Amino acid sequence: MSTVTDKPQRAPEDYASMEPCVDISERDGRIPFPEYTGSGVPITEHPFEPHKITSYWVVDGKCGACGSENTLCIYLAYASGLGSGKDMVTEVVCKDCNKYTVDYYTD
Repeated sequence: MSTVTDKPQRAPEDYASMEPCVDISERDGRIPFPEYTGSGVPITEHPFEPHKITSYWVVDGKCGACGSENTLCIYLAYASGLGSGKDMVTEVVCKDCNKYTVDYYTD
């Protein structure tokens, strides 16, 4: 499922002023599932390698508005639990149309 917006939904408002990819997994003392944000990296260069973690999700980082692959991943969170399956959320910003796409993946 994808959601396209004019403003970031998962990344902080000031994401553009951050380093390209910041590991925020253990902030606020929460359970340390992988969670990243930042000014952005191409999805294929993300250190978590979301495009490689599973064969049944197509994590391509395309813009949900215009279909462009000229995007940067500005947020990613992944969770896996005993018996609860796996969930991942990515947010990309399109460098062509300036829209934000949040994609939700679950099994």
